[in-house]
Amino acid sequence: MAKYTKKFPQSSIGYQQAMTKAKEKKDGVAAPADNILTAATSTRLDIDYAAFEAAKNLIDAKNGIYHNAVADARPQRILLKDSITSYYDRMNTFIKRGTISAADRVYYGLSITNKQMPLMSSDDLLLAAAARVLSGDILRRAAGGIAIDEPTIAEFTIVYNIAKPLIKAISNSLTALNNAKADLEKQTPEIKDLIKHVWDDVVGHYSLSTPAARRQQARLWGVRYQSVGTASTVTGICTDSVTGLPLFNVQLHLVGVGRKVQSDAEGRFVINTSLFEDLTILAKLIGYDDFTLEFFKEDGVTIAVAVVMVKKIV
Repeated sequence: MAKYTKKFPQSSIGYQQAMTKAKEKKDGVAAPADNILTAATSTRLDIDYAAFEAAKNLIDAKNGIYHNAVADARPQRILLKDSITSYYDRMNTFIKRGTISAADRVYYGLSITNKQMPLMSSDDLLLAAAARVLSGDILRRAAGGIAIDEPTIAEFTIVYNIAKPLIKAISNSLTALNNAKADLEKQTPEIKDLIKHVWDDVVGHYSLSTPAARRQQARLWGVRYQSVGTASTVTGICTDSVTGLPLFNVQLHLVGVGRKVQSDAEGRFVINTSLFEDLTILAKLIGYDDFTLEFFKEDGVTIAVAVVMVKKIV
């Protein structure tokens, strides 16, 4: 006979699903006397659920602001980088003609022995490179150097002044998003303890029922069970949420199974397992948000699932 164990959630998504089921079940009882949770657990569920939902909503709001900031800054970031490149290309042309000395590159913190551009691989480096154009031009002109004309320093300044606050907004909005996530993370110990108490109350209430009936009733309150049975497989395809194209090298972990697998060139994966009932897959891929999927699997039955990854906006 299969032995069933309660399977605790493994992520914020799992915590939310467990609390939502318990809250909806509690609020849906015909009368307060029908609520099988203790008064203390019921009160905690109401308070913690509201706090968790507020924190999740704040994350969603901050995430939207961050993505909008990235989208707003993208064209200005490209224009600023192009302006820096054009400025130094023009200066290098003057150096080649002999109208500007190669030694003048030192005003911009650049090597005087080559035409290498400054590093612009991050927003901080990009803004620093742009600021160095402005300060270097002032120093060079003060020493008697000729003006750069494509772009002029006035044209460059306009581009810089427009791009700077938009690029800075990305960092500020990302900080706000990370702070919101940290606030949610602080709730985790309380949420995990609450779910444990909910499950204990529910299982205790149905303790005189048959094991199958107890599991059936407890699941309505969000309790999850897992057991070991006949070997079978969990298969699936990993795809991009926008393009629908398959994703290669996604790392997948079926919680409870020690070995992790990776998706192939067609996005496909196969996980061998003897676990069944309530299962959880965790998926990770560089450049994408972590993915969590909770699903039900019958004993010995192969099941196909879909792993849809959402790309991070940077």
